[in-house]
Amino acid sequence: MTSASDLPGETTGPVLSRFSRLLLVLLTMAAVTLLGPVDDAHAQELSAADKNLIVNVKLAGLWEMPAGMWAQERGKSQRTREVGRKLMIDHGRLDTATHAIADRFGIALPREPSDQQSAWLGEMKAARDDSEFDRIFANRLRYAHGVLFPIIAQVRAGTRNDVMRDYATTANQAVLRHMTLLESTGVVDHSLLPEAPVPQSNTANAAMDVGFGDFALGLLLAAVLGGGLFFAIRTLRSKNTRTRKRAAAAEPELVPSAPGEINV
Repeated sequence: MTSASDLPGETTGPVLSRFSRLLLVLLTMAAVTLLGPVDDAHAQELSAADKNLIVNVKLAGLWEMPAGMWAQERGKSQRTREVGRKLMIDHGRLDTATHAIADRFGIALPREPSDQQSAWLGEMKAARDDSEFDRIFANRLRYAHGVLFPIIAQVRAGTRNDVMRDYATTANQAVLRHMTLLESTGVVDHSLLPEAPVPQSNTANAAMDVGFGDFALGLLLAAVLGGGLFFAIRTLRSKNTRTRKRAAAAEPELVPSAPGEINV
C-alpha cells in the first residue's frame, strides 16, 4: 500500500528549507551592500586631511613653545606667565604624540615655523614693553588657535583611521583649553579673531536626506525579501496540505469484515 509519506509532495520539507536558506543569504547580501563591509582594508589609511592636520599641529608647536617660554620671561601679568607655562607643557606633550604618529605613517614634519608664524614671533620680540608683549602674545596665539580648531574638528568628525581619531581628540582638547587660557588673560581683542564660516544649512539636511534614503531603501528591500519568504512558505505549506488530502482520498476503503472474519 502506498502511504502519504511515499508521495512526491513530502519532499516539500527539504525544498522549503533550501528555499529559506537561499532567501536568508540574499537578505544578508543586500544588507552588506547597503551598509558596506564591516572590515574595510583601506579604513586605516590616512587621508590628505589627516596628514595636513599632523603637519599643522607640528607647525603650531614650533612657534608656540618659544612664545610660551618668552611669556614666562617677559609677561607683565602673572596670568600671562602662567598661561605661557601651561601652553609650553601642553605643546611639549602634543609634540611627542605628533612625532609618534608621523613616524608610524611615514609623514615628514617641518623643522621651522611658517613665515607667518615667524613674523608673529618677531612682533613679540620687538614689543616696546611688557604690556605690549602681553597683548601681542595673547592675540596672536588666540587667533592661531581659532584657525586650527575647526581643522581639528573636521578631521575628528570624518577620519577613517582609529589612531588619527584619538590623536585629533587629544589635539582638540588641547586647543580648546589653550583658547580658554588665552582669553583668561583679559587682553584678547575678539574683533581680531577669525570669523566663523558661513553656515551651509542645506548641506546637513541633504546629508540627512541621503542617509534616510539609504535606510528606507534597506527597509523596503528587507520587507520585499521577507514578504517573498512568507509567501513562499505559505504557498509550499498549502501545496503540501493539498497533496496530503489527495493522498488520503486515494486510500482504498476497508471492506467491513463478515462475522468471524478477520481482514489482514
